Amino acid sequence: MGVESKEMVMSESLQQLAENIWIFPRDRDANKVQPNVGVICTATQTVLIDSGNSPSHARRIQAALEKIQAPPVTHIIYTHHHWDHTFGACVFGAPVIAHDLCQELLTHSAEQLSRQQESAQHNPLAQAIERESTFRYILPSTTFARTMTLSLDGLTLELEHVGGAHAADSIVVRIKERGVMFLGDCYYPPPAYQQSDKQKTNWSMLASFIKEPGFDIFVEGHSNPLKGAAFLKRLSISLMARI
Repeated sequence: MGVESKEMVMSESLQQLAENIWIFPRDRDANKVQPNVGVICTATQTVLIDSGNSPSHARRIQAALEKIQAPPVTHIIYTHHHWDHTFGACVFGAPVIAHDLCQELLTHSAEQLSRQQESAQHNPLAQAIERESTFRYILPSTTFARTMTLSLDGLTLELEHVGGAHAADSIVVRIKERGVMFLGDCYYPPPAYQQSDKQKTNWSMLASFIKEPGFDIFVEGHSNPLKGAAFLKRLSISLMARI
């Protein structure tokens, strides 16, 4: 089995981070724009943190859940409204939780989709749902303004709106009992089409999360999960590069 085949096998399996907590790992090919998807499983429920970038991506996640005999997906949490985190939700048939602003932004995105599809050949968003007859937008059915707590068979999921330059509706999800924090893309710069020279990665936002007591595993949207010490090293290198 070649290197490419091995990576494909790994990408089709869940990666466990802690008791009850997995991810369906990102695709290392950045052109595919497939982020990490969080999976929290208990004896009776499964909660997803984001849903994949398309129905086909979501079906791969669904197959991986079946391999570990995960309970039904009862909730999906959107970390923010961007298509690569939300377009798979229609596969799961579960209610969605997100920030108040997410609903407004997704509604606007739906209105723009037909124009995006016209340039599908050069647009990864449109490519992700091209020929996907099952695709439809799933808007949040539960939203919150600042914080929300979701109790899940003895686990407590704390959702907090943090905003940021990447997406104004960005939230983080904390699972204190396991020391795991899902960051989505909150500290990233804006998407490339919105960036200016002055808009950079928000390292100070990242540092504030790393310093929170009780958390040691941090999952962002488009990089490998890191423990706190590794994140601190990454942060230090990045700050030194700016001096």
